[in-house]
Amino acid sequence: MQPNKPELRRQAAAARETLARAAGDIGARLVTSFASAILIKPCGTIAGYHPFRDEADPLPLLRFLAAAGWECALPVPVDPPDGLVFRAWRPGGALVTGRFGILQPPETNQALRPDIVLVPLLAYDGAGRRLGYGAGYYDRALANLRRAGPVLAVGIAYAGQRVAAVPTQAHDEPLDMVVTEEGAMDFRKAVS
Repeated sequence: MQPNKPELRRQAAAARETLARAAGDIGARLVTSFASAILIKPCGTIAGYHPFRDEADPLPLLRFLAAAGWECALPVPVDPPDGLVFRAWRPGGALVTGRFGILQPPETNQALRPDIVLVPLLAYDGAGRRLGYGAGYYDRALANLRRAGPVLAVGIAYAGQRVAAVPTQAHDEPLDMVVTEEGAMDFRKAVS
């Protein structure tokens, strides 16, 4: 029997903590995996996140993309129905402590519409389903972005965060890809 979402979250958080300690700094490997899987020219806007707890760290990837000419943004939680707004940020730029103690750009930074959203997660499966923390911020933000036009949702994870199946509900937004220190999985190819 498959565990329910709260139990799976507990198990996945414990597993991710162990993976983070064992993997060390995976930043350079994430850059390699991302660059080999995603066309990085022409440049666009990419929304990352500032790592919280033991999330896979996308900051080296954001530094790489910013140096290549990409415009970067980080998420700022907002009340429903939006979930998140993505505010402009350059690596090394000012950050403030936001909701949940997560570092984010100041409210004065311009809101941007990303072409690619890097998504943190607790677990993912081979169909592109993502297990988050349960508040639905990324699901609402991705749904809003997708209603307005194309956006690529890319989970950033340790390879060991993959599970057999993530239970989903109607509001859960799928990932298009997952990038790990071992490579990338493109879920769009599975459905086309």
